[in-house]
Amino acid sequence: MDPKALFTLSYGLFVIGAAQDGKRSGMIANTLMQATGSPLRVTLTLAKGGFTHDMVAATGMFSASVLCKGADFALFQHFGFRSGRGCEKFDGAYPWASDSQGLPYLTQMACARFSCRVVQSVDLGTHTWFLADVPDAALLQNAPPITYADYHRDIKPKPEAPAPQKTGLRRWRCKICGYIYQGESLPVDFVCPLCRHGAVDFEEI
Repeated sequence: MDPKALFTLSYGLFVIGAAQDGKRSGMIANTLMQATGSPLRVTLTLAKGGFTHDMVAATGMFSASVLCKGADFALFQHFGFRSGRGCEKFDGAYPWASDSQGLPYLTQMACARFSCRVVQSVDLGTHTWFLADVPDAALLQNAPPITYADYHRDIKPKPEAPAPQKTGLRRWRCKICGYIYQGESLPVDFVCPLCRHGAVDFEEI
C-alpha cells in the first residue's frame, strides 16, 4: 500500500480549540466533517494523548477554526508541533477570541469558526471519535480554505539533503513534518515527537 494516496483525500485543516479550568489549548486537525444538516452536527477524530484531546474528552466542548490559504508553516509548528501541557498555544502569537462557550478560536488566518458540543464519543483505540452539535458558527473572512493537499504541496518545507549518518545506523524521515529518527530499526509503535504521526508516516532515507 502507498500511504501517499491518503494525501489526495480532500481534507480541510483546522485549529481545534479547547478550554478547561482556566487553561486553553489548541491543535491542528484534518478530521472535522459535517455529519448532518438538521440538526447541524459535525464529527471530529483526535489522537489520544494530546492535551487538547483530553480537554475535549473531559469538557465535551471544542471550537474549530477553518484555516484559510495564506496560513504559513509557522502556524502549523505553533499549534501542531508542541504540547499544550508545557506551553500556552493561545499566547498572542496569532490573534484569537473566545466564543460563547469560552473556547478560543483564531480571528486571523481562518475563514470560519465553529462552536461545538459533543453528544457522543467512540473509543477507536489510538483515537477518539466525537459527534457534536454546532450551536454557533460564523464566517470570519472571504478567503478559500486550505486543504491537506495544499499543505503538502505548498506549505510543508521540502526535505533537505540528509546529513551524514553514523556507521551502522539507519534513518527514517516523517513525511508530515520532516523529523528524522535514527537507529537500527524504526519501532512499529513509534510516534513522531513533533507532529504525533505514527510509524506509517515515516520513510527510510
